[in-house]
Amino acid sequence: MTIVFDTAQFDAGDRADATCTAMQENSAPSTVVLEDPAAVTSLMEVWTYGDASIFRSRMSGMGLVRTGKQADRTPSPLIAIAVQEVATARYEQRGVQRLVAPGELMVVDLNAGYDYSWDTFGSSRCLHVPLDRLDLPSDVIRSASAHPERSPVARMLARHISTLTVEGDALSAGPGSAALGEAAIDLARALFATASGGEHGRAAMNDALTTRIRSHVRAHLFDRTLSAETVASAHGISTRHLYTLCAAAGFSLEQWIIEQRLRRAYEELSTPRAAAVPIATIARRFGFAGHAHFTRRFRAAYGVTPSQWRDTAAAAREPDE
Repeated sequence: MTIVFDTAQFDAGDRADATCTAMQENSAPSTVVLEDPAAVTSLMEVWTYGDASIFRSRMSGMGLVRTGKQADRTPSPLIAIAVQEVATARYEQRGVQRLVAPGELMVVDLNAGYDYSWDTFGSSRCLHVPLDRLDLPSDVIRSASAHPERSPVARMLARHISTLTVEGDALSAGPGSAALGEAAIDLARALFATASGGEHGRAAMNDALTTRIRSHVRAHLFDRTLSAETVASAHGISTRHLYTLCAAAGFSLEQWIIEQRLRRAYEELSTPRAAAVPIATIARRFGFAGHAHFTRRFRAAYGVTPSQWRDTAAAAREPDE
């Protein structure tokens, strides 16, 4: 679901106050400084992905100042990982000052004071992650926050945040929304663990690689050549390492691929567009060797044959059609 705040919906005299209120409600209590309150323009959007969310703000020149006292009085359960979209921003936290250019990633610890601003017009895409989902010591998170660019997964997370923003309306409403949020949390955990160095880095990198493997499989479910060998090659690792990663994450790669294909086929068969498509064609589309193999697997997973499920889904749609 997308929640939009738009200054165009307010009278000119109310836009400044409404913008400040909306900004604080979607971040943390702070002082919002508008470059030109009389001419402020602002558009804010929120997409929810399970336990994670994306907050996008596009607005005229502004600044956010959160003091240490405000952070102490109103602690936040979240941490913010932002990708600057338009304009170069100025950012300071715990004595570290930096300029954040478009495309660069930055971390804002909402439980410490900070100063963040841009001139004229700017835009930012911000991932909010619950701190308790990171399962990392506070000193690791604090150390990594100052220099997230040191992490080898920084660019990967920046791309993921951008995708969750640009395609937010479709992805947040789709069946994979929560899974995309879990992927964002896994990548955030890897970012902090690897940027800070130390013993947490290796485990976090393995988690991030496992997340990439799952994403790769989902993106290639229609490819009949999808296999352990092709997945390992795509990620520059051996099949032995691939199997070790999957075992550590608690799943069998081959079985998981079949489960994902069956799930997608189940969803496809419930749609009107599949009504006239032969079951054998759907079986081939989802990577199964043939009609009989697909039917056997489908019935084992769902208790009905593909044809029976398609008929049931069609009958359930009839009152609405």
